[in-house]
Amino acid sequence: MAKFLIGLAIGIALAFGYVHWGISAPGIVGLPDKLRGNVVSTAVEGELYDLDRPLDVRHRALEVFFQNRPQFAAEVDAEFGYPFLNALYLKRVIRKARILRGYWSAFDKLLDQPALREKLEKTHGTTDETALKRAMLFEKYQEEDFLKQWVAKHDGKVTPETLMPLLKKLSAQPA
Repeated sequence: MAKFLIGLAIGIALAFGYVHWGISAPGIVGLPDKLRGNVVSTAVEGELYDLDRPLDVRHRALEVFFQNRPQFAAEVDAEFGYPFLNALYLKRVIRKARILRGYWSAFDKLLDQPALREKLEKTHGTTDETALKRAMLFEKYQEEDFLKQWVAKHDGKVTPETLMPLLKKLSAQPA
């Protein structure tokens, strides 16, 4: 168990070091894994590049290929303008938008409680139910750092009034 935990800690430290500073273990340490990965990925290349194979077979071959050649996968993604990374970001944005949209109807239950409603009205400075829900939703949005960053880069400034239409647009996309 101790070896496992030490190995896990070293693995986490190496991953963190690589992502933040480009530090990696000496090449000799990864040689057995790299050799195994190259052999395995070569074994599935026939399935991967056979366009007559069913898509599900090629999909599984791609999983094995990228699992065993992750650096190559990242290089291909970079070479073509990061389509995978951007798709990954968009998938997360859609999921976050759908979660935030779900709060809208949940706020109705909160506002049905007189004491809580009174406190929320004082906090947000309005008694209008729609304005109150917008303010509460905007408050939740402020907690979503990744979504805020992504929206700032793609849609610009968001206000409590423009947030729900934006969330509807984002969550309507296929994920």
